[in-house]
Amino acid sequence: MKYEYLYQTKTNENRRGEIVARNRAEAYFLLRKQGIRPYRVIGDDPVRWQPWAIGAAGALLAAIAATALVIAFSGSGSAAARQNRRQIGGDSSLVVKGFADGWQDAFGEKLYRHFAMYVQPGWDVVPADFTKEQIEEFKGELSRPVVTLRKGVPEYEELAGMVAAMREDALSHIAAGGTLEDYLSMLDGRQELESALRSKAHESLVKAGPSLRHTMWSSINQRLESLGMKPLDEELDSGEERQ
Repeated sequence: MKYEYLYQTKTNENRRGEIVARNRAEAYFLLRKQGIRPYRVIGDDPVRWQPWAIGAAGALLAAIAATALVIAFSGSGSAAARQNRRQIGGDSSLVVKGFADGWQDAFGEKLYRHFAMYVQPGWDVVPADFTKEQIEEFKGELSRPVVTLRKGVPEYEELAGMVAAMREDALSHIAAGGTLEDYLSMLDGRQELESALRSKAHESLVKAGPSLRHTMWSSINQRLESLGMKPLDEELDSGEERQ
């Protein structure tokens, strides 16, 4: 598929270009690897979502299964480190606040606060654009162990465990010849893929007829949960579901 993308240069010039990719998520990922951070990618994904047809449930589930394979091989390091990502349990309001605040009170290191934004699969994360100086600072922080500033708080302890796994994953990636910049781009690409898939699932369920919705909802949620994503509510409105 060919996609058009819009972006700004460091001197704030608006530019556009074209890229060939399998889907919009891959287009974002490939562009970020080139050092381009588009603010918009224009084009339709190849899958046509037709939730009113019986075959749509199968198509959606197949897409989720395919996404699981892409995610499984989207990073380097151990499979255990990648699979460690999940929805944080406990007080959901505490988690939402931490996410909204960028986990400022969770870690002293900026890099680990950044990692924390990516521990929950499927959440919408706005990609950050780091300077060379910030990347160098991150490299120094990567040498330090992960210790939360809020010891004894279960949600933060769970978060710290997942961030520690991501740290090991990043170190393994670098030891294998990769760079920290590549790893950060991989996080953006993977999160974009997960978020896009969950949005498509939500959209399909909203459009599905009553006779199909419950069956689709149950099957789709099983797959989403297998990827560590937050399940969809069965009672959906026509707007985008809030996290």
